[in-house]
Amino acid sequence: MTTGRVAIAIASALMIGLAAGPARADETSKGKAIALFDEGLKDMKAGNYAKACKAFEASYRLLPDTGTRGSLARCYTQLGKTATAWTLWRELADTAPSAELRSDAAAQAKKLEPRLARYTVQVAKPAPGLAVTVAGQPVDLSIDVPAPIDPGTYPVEATAPGRASWKGKLTAAEGETAEVEVPALAAAEAAGPAGGDGGTKAAGGGSPGRGRRVLGLTLVGVGIGGLAAGGAFGLIARSRNEDAREICGGDIDNCMATADAKVKVDDARSAANISTIAFIAGGAVAATGLILYITAPKGERSAVSVAPFTDGTTTGLALSGHY
Repeated sequence: MTTGRVAIAIASALMIGLAAGPARADETSKGKAIALFDEGLKDMKAGNYAKACKAFEASYRLLPDTGTRGSLARCYTQLGKTATAWTLWRELADTAPSAELRSDAAAQAKKLEPRLARYTVQVAKPAPGLAVTVAGQPVDLSIDVPAPIDPGTYPVEATAPGRASWKGKLTAAEGETAEVEVPALAAAEAAGPAGGDGGTKAAGGGSPGRGRRVLGLTLVGVGIGGLAAGGAFGLIARSRNEDAREICGGDIDNCMATADAKVKVDDARSAANISTIAFIAGGAVAATGLILYITAPKGERSAVSVAPFTDGTTTGLALSGHY
């Protein structure tokens, strides 16, 4: 059948459909459906297929008929929505009002078949209650037949009770069969960020190491404060020690010359003790915080060591390592 004869047949089918349309469609709806259909034909002739398809869709909603369905199939084919067009042609092959139209619709469907994009879903390890959707539509996993789909990219999601959901994508190309591989779903409590060519697992609550890193940084801050206090008391101890040395003529250990000297010596020793404690405690807290931050689940773990140190006047902890 030539293109001209197809157009005539479709127009004829439209008239038949309009004449035998549902009783519920009033004259206003019929008139609007015809106007939209005519607008669609004009836009399709001008090559404006997106606009033409919208007009045909609106017309079909008002007055479903064979002619509009055939025009939609032709329009969708021009838009590259080959699977949608093929489905319409297959339906018309069974429902068109004449044998000639049914034969033509079957021929149009057969012509589109080599161009169809198709997909299959393979599941590595099905979990109880597994549900898979493509573009938000459920997939029947019991049917192992490539399903037609319009070319494009679609979201894929797999879910199961007590399991971490998996998200991926399907890229369908004309004339090709794409395979979606759904991995075994991890237990929900073990779910975390995951990447891959197919998709990602849904993260339940962000990075699992975030809270640990925040705690680590907090402890480092507290430890630095302790180190600063230790340094301050160390300066006080040194100052009191120098004052006592001056009063005692350089011999502090045997100096009982004055009460003032004794007070200076006691103050110096108290400040030195506080400085030592503050340094040790601050260093330990800071080291613990740094270890928590470095070893949080992100990136590679780093080797860190903590050891006591003294330089003769100051005692504390030394943190060494790399990250």
